[in-house]
Amino acid sequence: MKRFFLALALLCQFLIFQSCSERQTNLVLLGTVHQPVENFNSDSLYNILKKIQPDLILFEVDSSFFTQDFKFKKTWKSNENIATIKYMNDFDVDVRPYEFTGRNEHRIKIGSRPTDNKASNLLDSLYKNNLLNSSDNKIYKDFLKVNDSLSSFAYLGAKAFNNSKTDKIAQIRQEYQYKKLLDVMDEYPIFANTYYIKNEGDSISYFEGYKRASEFWDLRNRTMAKNILHFTDEFRGKRIIVLNGYFHRYYLDSLLRPEQEKNNFIIKDWYEY
Repeated sequence: MKRFFLALALLCQFLIFQSCSERQTNLVLLGTVHQPVENFNSDSLYNILKKIQPDLILFEVDSSFFTQDFKFKKTWKSNENIATIKYMNDFDVDVRPYEFTGRNEHRIKIGSRPTDNKASNLLDSLYKNNLLNSSDNKIYKDFLKVNDSLSSFAYLGAKAFNNSKTDKIAQIRQEYQYKKLLDVMDEYPIFANTYYIKNEGDSISYFEGYKRASEFWDLRNRTMAKNILHFTDEFRGKRIIVLNGYFHRYYLDSLLRPEQEKNNFIIKDWYEY
């Protein structure tokens, strides 16, 4: 009899734990690859969505892509768009945007685009023509190595680019791109003395444009994390999946993980379901 009541008490505790756990908001930061590649396409993503059964999908665009009732204004051939629309047609789910509003327009306005790409191409040209000093040459070569390493995970399936090891490599890669390469550019006057003429007729140096792109990377991720936190409050006790290009995952995780207890949500990986 004692064993029976002990077993009953343990069962009750388990059920209470399960009930509390179910009420806690689950947040899945799902790194994605935007275009179909080997081992990951829209069907791969759709199957992950079916596995998780989210109540809310957060989509990496801003509100201009949606109607007032949060339907897509148009479709396009990205893994995320195809899979999400298919899931919306098959299951009851809410979809919301969480991107920095007017991301691309903002980049053009502040002059970071296309200046950042022009600065990158110039740096690559200096490297290929052996015009960097030995220290900067090593920095750029290391950047290329970590970039190739991170990009290679895209072809290995979703689990390969949704884990802490890949997150760390992404963090290193982005630190190279937006910090170390910027420091290299600062050493060569050609970046400060070469200008891009914007549509309004204003000019901006390659160095300044790249610097603004670096600053926007931080601003964009902080804004995305802030918007995600808003939805963890609005959709309390629900399962939320955040679709994000996997280069973002480490940054979003670093900003959101410390907020779990205060905002009563838990971050989980998709393969935990």
